[in-house]
Amino acid sequence: MTATLPPEVTVRLLSEVDVIARRMTRHIVDGISLPDGRFQKPGYLRTVTVACRDAVRTLVRLLHDGRGLRPGDLDRLGSMGAAQAEMEVPLEVVFSAYRVAAKVVWQEVIGQPALLNEVAPATVIAVTGTVLEYFDEISAAVGRAYLETRERLMRQRDRDRDRIMQRLLAGDATPELRRLAASADITLSPPYRLVACAADRADTERQLDSVWRPAGALLLSDEPGLWIALLPADRDVERLCAGVPDAVFGLGPVAATLDDVAPAAGQARRALDVGRRLDPERRVHSDAEVGVFAGLRSDAGAMRRFIDCVLGPLEGQRPARVHELMATLEALLVTRTVGDAALHLGLHRHTVVYRIGRLRQLGIDVDDPEERQRIWLALRCRRLLDGG
Repeated sequence: MTATLPPEVTVRLLSEVDVIARRMTRHIVDGISLPDGRFQKPGYLRTVTVACRDAVRTLVRLLHDGRGLRPGDLDRLGSMGAAQAEMEVPLEVVFSAYRVAAKVVWQEVIGQPALLNEVAPATVIAVTGTVLEYFDEISAAVGRAYLETRERLMRQRDRDRDRIMQRLLAGDATPELRRLAASADITLSPPYRLVACAADRADTERQLDSVWRPAGALLLSDEPGLWIALLPADRDVERLCAGVPDAVFGLGPVAATLDDVAPAAGQARRALDVGRRLDPERRVHSDAEVGVFAGLRSDAGAMRRFIDCVLGPLEGQRPARVHELMATLEALLVTRTVGDAALHLGLHRHTVVYRIGRLRQLGIDVDDPEERQRIWLALRCRRLLDGG
């Protein structure tokens, strides 16, 4: 059982609940700095008074019957926290108001009756523990409801923003979309550089968010592990890419208008996809450099025929031999000399010279300039097909 107040005290307090609630509201308005004028208006102040009235009445009832809080009391009282979250009142303001209200309640329920000798000292001591426990429970309920509601609202806001951005990336640049973006606090101010980003780990995604958002980028999760960024065109994209060392980027063109965003995003995705197939070790791929290969990739049959024409003689060799000769061709094309190619492969120079001779026997001459260009293109077509 909970310690109780004398019946005559609880009767008086219950009769004065409305007065006490209004007094609590006045102290809250005078005692804390409310965020803006919305919270000085009568409508909002009435909601505060109603919550104060409920809290005082519940406490007095608890101290009258001594049975503790009933089922649903905390949910009902805590709903004030949810309401404040929906109105975007900062949590520190909510708790400041709670502390001011608690002082008033303490004075009305404990302090004043004690001064008037309506409550014996022993009862004051006994009731004090109950009142403090009540304050703690109300504070926890309000805080919990506030945080749960704020988290729910933030998730809903993020979903709404994602839907708007998905529509933009799908090609919707209508006035309606611009209005929806403004209502969701999304500032759409082209020109934007469109960038696709592959971030395969949660910590990489967090790093992307922490580096790119402060630079003004609008980020959208396009699919698991893939993000699309609308980066203001005057930002240093190379520096931002370097700030997320574990991610891989595809750089699309600059979208001068919102109508240009969707096609530019497609080119950024293409740069990322094709670039990763052509050069898996590279972290930044530009559509200006690799976009031409997307045209080749669209005709897989033509690529296979070209590969067969240039590299077909290798196909009759053992798989291990094919692998080492392909690796040798790659090394010869990315280095200047036979010695550099040997160093690149981790082989003796004579081994590379032998392989060059073997390739020449098969009709593949890396010393012929035109043949060298065909080999380079055939190897890249092969990567595109292998990656597909």
